[in-house]
Amino acid sequence: MDHLHLSAPESAQINTAEPLYGAAADRVRDQLRKRSDLEAAVTVAQKMLAAYGDSSGFDQFGYAQAHGALSESLRILLRALGAETEAAR
Repeated sequence: MDHLHLSAPESAQINTAEPLYGAAADRVRDQLRKRSDLEAAVTVAQKMLAAYGDSSGFDQFGYAQAHGALSESLRILLRALGAETEAAR
């Protein structure tokens, strides 16, 4: 039962009553922003895949629409991961 009383590592023991400033605040802000961008990109990709993942009933316009939607959602996902292609920049 001793394992239930382990304390967090020193780096995780932050006084939450004190605001963060400087580089520490910048790191936290950047981590939160990246998660938000990535979460949004994943949500878009999931919706586009759900809408256009099965192309068995598409006509020519449907294929073009699906291609555009899936390409755009992939581009958004790559941008959120910081892996944009040169053509997209």
